Amino acid sequence: MTVYGLKKNVILELSSLFLNSRVTNFLKAQFGSFSTTLDSWLLNLSKTGRSRKQAFSIVVDVLLIIGSLWAAFSLRKGGLFTDFKSTWYLYVLLVSGTVVIFMSLGIYRWVIRSSNQSMFRQLVKGSFLSALLLLIVAFLIPTDQPNPRSLFVIYGLLVTAGTCSVRVMWQELFALGKRGEPIAIYGTGVAGQQLLHALAQGAEYRAVLFLDDNPSMAGTTLSGIPVEYAQVEGIEDVLLASEVERIVLALPKISSAEYHAKITQLKSAQLPVLTIPTQSELVSGKATLNEVRDISIVDILGRGEVLPDQELLRRCVEGKVVLVTGGGGSIGSELSRQIIQLKPSKLIVFDHSEFNLYRITEEISEVIQQQGLDPNSFMPWLGSVTEYAPVLDLLRRESVNTVYHAAAYKHVPIIEKQPQKGVETNVFGTLNTAKAAIEAGVENFVLISTDKAVRPTNSMGATKRIAELILQAKSREKTITKICMVRFGNVLGSSGSVVPKFKKQIEAGGPITITHPQITRYFMTIPEAAQLVMQAGSIAVGGEVFVLDMGEPIKIKDLAANMINLSGNKVKESDEIGEGIEIKSIGLRPGEKMYEELFLSGDQSPTLVPKVYSAQESWISWEV
Repeated sequence: MTVYGLKKNVILELSSLFLNSRVTNFLKAQFGSFSTTLDSWLLNLSKTGRSRKQAFSIVVDVLLIIGSLWAAFSLRKGGLFTDFKSTWYLYVLLVSGTVVIFMSLGIYRWVIRSSNQSMFRQLVKGSFLSALLLLIVAFLIPTDQPNPRSLFVIYGLLVTAGTCSVRVMWQELFALGKRGEPIAIYGTGVAGQQLLHALAQGAEYRAVLFLDDNPSMAGTTLSGIPVEYAQVEGIEDVLLASEVERIVLALPKISSAEYHAKITQLKSAQLPVLTIPTQSELVSGKATLNEVRDISIVDILGRGEVLPDQELLRRCVEGKVVLVTGGGGSIGSELSRQIIQLKPSKLIVFDHSEFNLYRITEEISEVIQQQGLDPNSFMPWLGSVTEYAPVLDLLRRESVNTVYHAAAYKHVPIIEKQPQKGVETNVFGTLNTAKAAIEAGVENFVLISTDKAVRPTNSMGATKRIAELILQAKSREKTITKICMVRFGNVLGSSGSVVPKFKKQIEAGGPITITHPQITRYFMTIPEAAQLVMQAGSIAVGGEVFVLDMGEPIKIKDLAANMINLSGNKVKESDEIGEGIEIKSIGLRPGEKMYEELFLSGDQSPTLVPKVYSAQESWISWEV
């Protein structure tokens, strides 16, 4: 071949490619324009008034009825049916009669996008009645030509198939018109399937993929959505191919350890991971399944919760006058929230901070209004536990039955510098409140203690240990007041917790500061801690030190790293250049332990309440 011939072929091929490209681009533009127009039309149709939608449905059904009758005649006669002169009255009567039947069955009141089995059942009924109407009309007013019985069967089948198919098609078209964010649902169980149907009612998210830990599910479909094996190597490629933008964990029953494993497993996909509420939130009615939200550190550390015993929760609260000291603080406010739901005769929230008292008052007043509770069942009270006479007067005047003593100073560095303040509130405040409760004839007195009271190395822990010893001694005296103590570690999200601090540091771009890379702490969610405190108080005989099962201690450095990852950032090493958030160690604070303990000795026994233990510890008599 000559050079000229070669050039000619190359030019022809390039021209062909150019023309194909132009044609392809033209087609893409046309189809894209059509798709946009269709989406816009569907969106306008979905937003139009109810009466217009009903009118549109009636018009479509009229056309289907006419078409089905014509098709039935054509199929039965074995050719195109044209004898409208002798059958026109059948069309008129059948159309008007069928529309009336459909209206009486409520078919036009149904929202198209929520069509379900019940509506399709109504359509089958309506189609059967329409075929029956045709049979009656044809019998009473016969046509020029005989109509075989199969005509009515064929018509009934055609109108059933037509009306049902049109509504299925509308559902799919409306779904296409939604621009929900494509997501993958992790979990094909009941929760995953319920989430799929719940999200289908909204426009925020659109499920395009299921992930499951069962390899036998891979390659199958569930409700029309493909299922993939979640632990397959290269899962990020599968998610990319499905254009997934977020992953939602529909696994409400898994433990905190399993939850953490899922987060780690999906880390390579570099996609935001959302979650549904926990099982306890769903059962208690605090949340619904479609409340998809971002994952918090509480989800990872607090998913081992046990559903509370409702009878034990109510025993010391329902129909009784309950006082919560320190009721505006982290634990006290959560106790107050849960107590008001249990319908006490009166809840008294006692706090020395006006701001904290105002805040919890606003919150509980809103709950009372929303649930129609008695406004007189709540009373905020500004005061200090260090003042004996006013506390005693309040307990007597209101005939208090149960006291939850949460008032305390708890920030280690602050009390380390001002130990006298810790002694004043944590020691003498507890003594005053307990003496007043005994003198006023209070039935139950529950102290909120801390793991820092076990072999304390700081002033705060020492004051709480003295408070425990005081109450152990007082409980041995002859009194109707049942006194107990509940000891536990850190609660997630409290004013003294590292979680809010780390969150602010992440929002500021870092670094996160920890005292030591090996330091560990116990963690529990505030709601679970409050539930266990109330249950423990209900089983108290007097003098017990109850200890909450906090699970395994967590390294503070690991907690910080998890919070960084959940925020969408990565952990940056100190010598690393580039994006990320660094974790810096600044050294132990005065009086701070490397690790915390929950028991003074190894002697403890389980109680009737799961995750609550009774510690057998030595005590000192009140005389000593």
